[in-house]
Amino acid sequence: MPARIKPRKVPRLYLAEWREARGLTQQEVADALETSDVTISRWETRARHPNLNAQAALAEVYDIDVMDLRRHPSVESADALLRGQRPEVVAQALKLIKALRE
Repeated sequence: MPARIKPRKVPRLYLAEWREARGLTQQEVADALETSDVTISRWETRARHPNLNAQAALAEVYDIDVMDLRRHPSVESADALLRGQRPEVVAQALKLIKALRE
């Protein structure tokens, strides 16, 4: 009998943490997205997972990349650190990362 394929685990979204880091209330986020604070609360408590369009809208409200929703705001990421840097800085950073991995 073939192995059963299980559904992938839904990645954690740090929605409340990003909202708090930006100093916003659930109502302010709801107003920006033209939805209710109850919807924001459900998303934050993981009672309901926001779809990809909603995730993109939340990221826009928080002024971050949508992938940043999957990390805690206090955790630095190479992507976030390099975003907006000159191409030569990014190239040098990637070269250093590759050297560290060897």
